[in-house]
Amino acid sequence: MIGGSRSKGASSAAGPQSWRELAGPRRLRVNSRKARKRRQLRWIKYLTGLLLLSGVVAGVYWTVSVLGKREEIVPLAASSKPIKRILFDTDGVLPDNWLSQRINLRPGVSIMQADIYALKKALEADDQVLSASVERVFPSDLRIYVIERQPALRLALADADGRRRVRLVGRDGQLYDGIGYSNTKLEALPFVQPYQPVDGSVFPLRGVEQVADLLELVRRRQPQLFKTWKVVSLQHYCGDPNLPGQVIEVRSTVVPTIIFGAFADYSQQLDRLMYIFKYLSHQGNSRLQRIDLSLRGSAAVQFKGDRLIRF
Repeated sequence: MIGGSRSKGASSAAGPQSWRELAGPRRLRVNSRKARKRRQLRWIKYLTGLLLLSGVVAGVYWTVSVLGKREEIVPLAASSKPIKRILFDTDGVLPDNWLSQRINLRPGVSIMQADIYALKKALEADDQVLSASVERVFPSDLRIYVIERQPALRLALADADGRRRVRLVGRDGQLYDGIGYSNTKLEALPFVQPYQPVDGSVFPLRGVEQVADLLELVRRRQPQLFKTWKVVSLQHYCGDPNLPGQVIEVRSTVVPTIIFGAFADYSQQLDRLMYIFKYLSHQGNSRLQRIDLSLRGSAAVQFKGDRLIRF
């Protein structure tokens, strides 16, 4: 009978001719002691490399983290020191005890705890101070520098009880009490008679810088003449350069009234004044009443008895 009772896929091949043998021998895992040892060494190498790599990554992270913290910590360590010295300097006359009255630092305050912006504001609140700077000087000092207003004139005011009070006028027209000036310095400043605007806003005085330029020129070139100047009247000077005809009047012990053109060349007017003094020297100063230098290209001299001469 063809096929007999064999099932599908069966073969009569046996021995070396079987399909298992034809496929070749199977690779069997060697389980000897030496093989196991090689496998263990291989795993140890893998683990060791992984640990080394993790250590390097961790080390880099730790280094960056520590350096970053050090950058933040170093200034804080320096700031913990209390203030030891205040280095004070000024371009004017304010004394050291003035500074101690203007700023308030509690004992033991550290250099970083000091509010330098509040200190600057407190210093500039004084009218004599034009500007101030405050800076930290590590590890434990504060440096303070003050620029003061320069006085140009004096102003006599009456208090509520009628007492006379003298204040100083800076080149910017600001009034202030004046601390640290010598009597000699103060007495050399002429008094000012302010301009009275229609709206009543007298202070700060306008245009004082222009007046101060005139005073400084005379002080430098004719100091003896300047010593005779007692009052500067601004009744006809509002400080507006766009308004014509403004004059500055000076009351002196030599001539009762000397009139300068407010916005004319001061040097030329002063030269003309000195020429007039020289020309009239033989007539005696007591006869002079008024010298008007504000006229364009000339000057007018008035004597007692209304006698008038033009130069």
